[in-house]
Amino acid sequence: MDISGQRKFPFLSRMGSEPHWSVIINSKTCSDKEWTRWQRLLDKNHISYSAFKTDSIALLSGTLSKLLEEGNLHFLFAGGDGTLHHGGNLLIKLAGPKSKLITIGVLPSGSGNDWARTFGFEKNKLVESLKKGHMEPLHVIKLNWPDGKERYAFNMVGGALDAAVVNYLSSSKMNNAGSIKYPIALLKTLMKPHRWNGTLVIDGVNYEGEWLTIQAGFGKYCGGGMYVLPHTESDSAGLLLMKPKSLLKLLTSLPKLYNGKVAQQKEAIALHFSTIEIQHTGLPIPIEADGEWLGTSPVKMSVEIGILNRLMSV
Repeated sequence: MDISGQRKFPFLSRMGSEPHWSVIINSKTCSDKEWTRWQRLLDKNHISYSAFKTDSIALLSGTLSKLLEEGNLHFLFAGGDGTLHHGGNLLIKLAGPKSKLITIGVLPSGSGNDWARTFGFEKNKLVESLKKGHMEPLHVIKLNWPDGKERYAFNMVGGALDAAVVNYLSSSKMNNAGSIKYPIALLKTLMKPHRWNGTLVIDGVNYEGEWLTIQAGFGKYCGGGMYVLPHTESDSAGLLLMKPKSLLKLLTSLPKLYNGKVAQQKEAIALHFSTIEIQHTGLPIPIEADGEWLGTSPVKMSVEIGILNRLMSV
């Protein structure tokens, strides 16, 4: 559904001209009130854009396909991490090798927005970046399953406990619980068995045993503000492995999830990586990315450098 703003410009930016942005609004996570605020900001600052509302992956795919055919290369997603996840994956799939010409950004809406916590910036800087089209290569994590399925993670991949929490959320009625839904789901998931046995092959080195949780990506935050990968760098993906511990120790260490000290625990292993292979022994290890349930192990992950571009602060 095209709900374009007042200013209409040619889709392809000419040398020296401002880029034209295709704004993709996820009507399930970006309310009319939130979109109105973003629309006012864009109109007030004379940003060249067209807006499109979507409420399903099928509509999102069709909208992006049409925009790419028309030559659009600049996209903004109004929504949360899930909106970016699905939109970004579709852009990579639909554009193929030309995805490296595409620039994306996010207008944070909804309750998650962990990607924006790492890569976002103030509204005044956002306006300047939108006008000038400043960008830098966007690095992501590629996931491959034995059946040929592929997916890209823009913020973070979660395995074991983290993915079990996401699976619980996807099957519960907590979508309207706001920013507290992840902590509540975490506590409920901790009441169930939460140990997974398997082998992780990280850049050729084996790590075996029981695992509580696995976090990997270029983002620093997950679960609505949990600061679990503070050591991640712009060009080096971070990894956190956590061994199991008692429920009491888990509950008393929850504040460390938010203050960046989670890796200081004796059960934690903090690394950087290029490739990871996850194999399970016994129960398959659950896997999620960007808050979206993806499935279970076995799975391979690899760093993909500059597969898209992201809007950057001027």
